[in-house]
Amino acid sequence: MEKLRIVLPLALVIVYTGLILLASRYVKTNSVVTFSQNGYLNFQFNYQLLLLAVTLLSLLSTYFLNKQNFVSYFSFGTISAPAQEMKWFGIKANDSWTKTGISLSLVISLATALFMYFQLKQVQVNWLSLKGAAIWIILFSLSNSFGEEMIYRLGIISPLKGLFSPFYIYTISAILFGLPHLAGMPSGFIGATMAGVLGWVLAKSVFETNGFFWAWFIHFIQDVIIITGLFLISFKTE
Repeated sequence: MEKLRIVLPLALVIVYTGLILLASRYVKTNSVVTFSQNGYLNFQFNYQLLLLAVTLLSLLSTYFLNKQNFVSYFSFGTISAPAQEMKWFGIKANDSWTKTGISLSLVISLATALFMYFQLKQVQVNWLSLKGAAIWIILFSLSNSFGEEMIYRLGIISPLKGLFSPFYIYTISAILFGLPHLAGMPSGFIGATMAGVLGWVLAKSVFETNGFFWAWFIHFIQDVIIITGLFLISFKTE
């Protein structure tokens, strides 16, 4: 029975990952609805609709796998809870997650921005094209970050708490979140590694604050940077 409690949530996350990848592939050539003449905005709108459906499935399965833990984690949590030491990010024991979350947001966002900067260097960027798209980029970033946090953080931490040590739960979340980024953005080994490190940190934040505020917030900022960059690239190539 305990093996099933371990295998089932992991299998479900893998299934949801497969559905997300299929959704991404499908909306590259098909539209559920026609949203915009801009190909990238149209892709994102349709992709986010399908991601929302997968997210709802994930939330339902996570709830039924462990109702008590789900209720505990499905909230913003204690935003200023004390953090455990994380030397490689310069976080000291008992630093508040308010301080930790802000510092992590800055450090991780800088790394993401540098990566996207080198992508944008290859095209002539028209910043004015963001004028009509900024609000949609923010909404897509909110949706995408929320969906992925519900699947790869809540969907793993909630059912596995008490079955593994926190370190192993963070690592599982990092691996399952990082691997799909081999074909994502950032892509390849570097992209998967960056996503894996981010997933590990975000899982730690959920576990220690008993909520998803910092995970969603940090993830949201990364998505704003990435989606903005991809929009600028796509706008130029249309």
